[in-house]
Amino acid sequence: MKGKLLFIAGITTGFVLGSKAGRQAYDRLSAKAHEMWGDPATQKVISQAETIARDAASVAQSKVADMLNQAEASVKKGEHGSTPTTDDNNHVI
Repeated sequence: MKGKLLFIAGITTGFVLGSKAGRQAYDRLSAKAHEMWGDPATQKVISQAETIARDAASVAQSKVADMLNQAEASVKKGEHGSTPTTDDNNHVI
């Protein structure tokens, strides 16, 4: 669905920028875009995309917070004179 919307947006942009048909063609295209934007199905997809984006942001935020906590713990551990433990690839664990 995202690909289709991007494709339609690209065609619309190209038509508007490249059109030599004048203002009338632009007005028809603009009216169609406003009609499509106000369509309940379009708004449903937009709402779903917003929900997915919020959920993904929440997951990313949690993962970053966990990584920062681990890094902080590693730094504190190193400050107390102990050396960090590494795995076979020299990654600190």
